[in-house]
Amino acid sequence: MKPGIASFSRFVTEMQHRSLEQDAEGLARWAVGDLSRTLGFDAAWYGWATLRAEGVEVYANATLDLPDGFHDYWKTMSEQDLLARYMLENPGETAIYDRTQPRQNDGMTSLSDRYGLRRITTAMNGHYGNHASFYISSYRVGARARAWSDAERDFLQCAVDQLSAAMKLSVAEPGRASAPGSVSILASENGIGLLGLPLLRERFGDIWPRWTGDRLPEQLAGLIGRPGSHILPDRDLVVTVEAAPRLQGMGLRRITLRRLHRFDLLTSREREVARELAEGKSAKEVARHLGLAPATVRNQTQSIYQKLQVDNRAALAAMVNTLG
Repeated sequence: MKPGIASFSRFVTEMQHRSLEQDAEGLARWAVGDLSRTLGFDAAWYGWATLRAEGVEVYANATLDLPDGFHDYWKTMSEQDLLARYMLENPGETAIYDRTQPRQNDGMTSLSDRYGLRRITTAMNGHYGNHASFYISSYRVGARARAWSDAERDFLQCAVDQLSAAMKLSVAEPGRASAPGSVSILASENGIGLLGLPLLRERFGDIWPRWTGDRLPEQLAGLIGRPGSHILPDRDLVVTVEAAPRLQGMGLRRITLRRLHRFDLLTSREREVARELAEGKSAKEVARHLGLAPATVRNQTQSIYQKLQVDNRAALAAMVNTLG
């Protein structure tokens, strides 16, 4: 299918449909594959990065039909990346590189020759230097690779912009988070928020009033390498950290935040006892059902009442029932 209004409309319609079912990483993977067929490129490198005059920093990335180690090799010549220079010199435009063009340097020729990349175009969303932005760098390989047309470059840029918006919705859409009132974001392994930050600031910005930019507050960034749920009593928060589904090397982490509930302060055994008591069972029945000594249940009941700040079964049942 050649790029045009009809093919772009099809791309956007399909992407919007998929954004209702797929997470951001899965949506990006589908979009790059679809674009490779529509625009006719052989391989791609995509992810999130910041582009500044002093250099490019890539936070999370993946490849399509490129050998392992591509990103590592690129880092050895990143200061000579002519595509990055072009975008800095021509803000808002897609960058192009041709292996036969007059403007060359050792870094670009080594990258091109190592992977057979003859003609390259790169599109990036957003304002360079301010926040991490999504990019797609697409490659045509082989001596007979055709040049990129203006229409194809425009198509790619518009697709990147639309994809960036769709990925933000796939993270922030109501109901996506695991618990009511919670917010999930995607972040890089080194603590850069990539998707979902506006909603995070809207719901929890009061907790870190001086927090600006896309680098997560130090307290959150420090949890990225510690999968699981973490209680932050000083912030009245529960934070859950997990690898993004279908990670496949992108280095993304999903961080979910919700307000702390007193029930979170109970041990796992105390939660079991609390639920049994809330159902109206006696201490003896709870002990028998859970295989505990009656005295243990009595002691745990006192601890549960103290932690939840209740003093009777009815109040306990009301609190447990609100949690679902």
